[in-house]
Amino acid sequence: MKPREASPEQPAPAATPGFFASLLRQTSIYALGNVILKASGLVLAPLYLNLLTETAYGHLALLDATARVVVLLGGLGVATGLLRFMTSSAHADTHDALPFTALVTSAGMAVLVLALVWGLAPVLASTLLDDAGAAWLIRLMGVYGAFKMIEAIPIMLLRTKERAGLYVTATVAELLVLMGGVGLLLGVMRRGLLGVMEAYAISAGVGTVVLTAGMLMHVSWRFRLSLVRRLIRFGAPLVLAAAASLFMNIGDRYLLKLLADARTVGIYDWAGRLGGVLNLFFVQSFQLAFGVLGLKSLGLEPGGERVYRRVFRHYVIWTGWGVLGLALLSLDVTRLVSARPAYQAADVLVLPVALGFLAYGLYYIVVNVLYATDRTRSIAWMVGAAALSNAGLNLMLIPWMGALGAALSTTAAYGILLALTVVAAERQIRVRYPWGTLALVLGLVLGLYLLGRPAADWSTWARLGWRGLLILAYPVLIVALRLYTPAELRQGWKRVRALFG
Repeated sequence: MKPREASPEQPAPAATPGFFASLLRQTSIYALGNVILKASGLVLAPLYLNLLTETAYGHLALLDATARVVVLLGGLGVATGLLRFMTSSAHADTHDALPFTALVTSAGMAVLVLALVWGLAPVLASTLLDDAGAAWLIRLMGVYGAFKMIEAIPIMLLRTKERAGLYVTATVAELLVLMGGVGLLLGVMRRGLLGVMEAYAISAGVGTVVLTAGMLMHVSWRFRLSLVRRLIRFGAPLVLAAAASLFMNIGDRYLLKLLADARTVGIYDWAGRLGGVLNLFFVQSFQLAFGVLGLKSLGLEPGGERVYRRVFRHYVIWTGWGVLGLALLSLDVTRLVSARPAYQAADVLVLPVALGFLAYGLYYIVVNVLYATDRTRSIAWMVGAAALSNAGLNLMLIPWMGALGAALSTTAAYGILLALTVVAAERQIRVRYPWGTLALVLGLVLGLYLLGRPAADWSTWARLGWRGLLILAYPVLIVALRLYTPAELRQGWKRVRALFG
C-alpha cells in the first residue's frame, strides 16, 4: 500500500487550532487527575515503605502486576473496541446499543475470570508469595480485578464523549476510598498486606457500582449479539499486543522474583513508582486525550499528518524536562518518604525507567496511525517482538546487573517497539516525525543528569540547590538550541493564558 504523503507546504486544516485547544484542555484535566493520583501514592508511600517489609512490598508489587494482567486478558479488548466504534461516524448506527452490549459482555467475562482465579489461588500464592496459605490475598486480587474489568466500560464511555472532568472526578473519588481504606486497615489496624488488598477490593467495588449505575441511567439498555462479535474481533488482537506491552512494563517484576527475590522486586517497584510520575503526568494524561482526538484528526484533509508532527515535537520537549526533573530529585523524595536505607538504591534506576516511559508516549502518538487504518494485527506482532526482546535482555542483564539490568532492558524494549511502529505506520501515512528534536532532547537530558550525579553524596540542601539549577537550565538550553524560538514561547504562553483564563 502506498503511503499517503504528508504535505508540509499545505496549510493545516481550519480545525487544527480547535484540535490543539481541545488536546491541551483535556490533557490538562487528565493530568490534574493523575497528579492527584500520584500525590496519593506519595501519601500512601510512607505507610507502604515503613509498615511493610521490603519483601512484603515486593509481594504487593507482584499482586498489583497480576491484577493488571487479569484485567487486560479478561477484558478481551472490549473497552478498546468501544472506543474505536464510538468515535467512528461510519458506525453511527450502532452507537445506541454499543455501551450496554460492551458492559454486559465485560460483566460476563469478569465472573468467569474471578471463578478461575478463585480456583487457582493456592497455586498462585505459592508461586508469587512463597506461601500457599496466602490464597486469600490472591482471591482479593481477583475480586479487585473483576471489578476493574467491569469499570473499564463506563470509564471508556466517558473518554469517548470527551467528558474528561467526569473521568477525573470518578478516578479521584475511587482513589479517596482507597486512601481511606489503606489508612484504616494498614495504618490504624495494622493488618499488613492483607489490609492493603482489602482496601484495593473495596475501592474498586465502590467505583464500579457508582460508575456503572451512572452509565445505566444515560444509555439505552439494548444488547446486540452481533456487536459482541464485532467488539471482540477488533479488540482481541489488541489484547495480545497490550499483554506484550504490559509485560514490558511489569514483566521484569516477575523475572526479578525468579532470578533474585521479592525484596529486590520491592526496591525496583519503588523506582518504577517514581518513574511512573512521568507516566501518569505526561504519558497517560496525554494518551487519554490524544487517543480520541488523534484518531479524529486523521480524518481531516489536508493537514492531519502535520498535527502529528507538531504534537510529537511538543511532547518530546516537555516530557524530556519531566524525565530530567524526576531523575535528579528521586533520591531526596525517597529519603523524605522512607526511613529504610534500602530504598535509596532506587535512585540510579529512575532515569532509565523514565526514558522508557518517554519512548512509550511517543509510541502512543505513532500507533494511532495504525489504529486509524485498522492495522491491529501489525500492532500485535510488533509489541510481541518488543516484549520478547525485553524478556531476552532481562534474562541476560538481571544476573549481571540486578535491578539496573531490568530497568535498562525495559528502556531498550520500548525503543525497539517505537522503531518497529514507526516503520509500519509510515507505510500507511507518511508523517516524517522530527527525530532531530528527539536526539537533541535526549542529549540534553543525559548531559544535565551526568552533571548532577556527583551531588549524590553532598548535603541535602547543596544537592537540591545544584540539581535545581540544572533542572532550571533545561528550558534555557531549549531556547539556546532553538528547539523553541522566543516568539513560539510567547505565542504559546498567550494561548495557554487564553485557554485557562
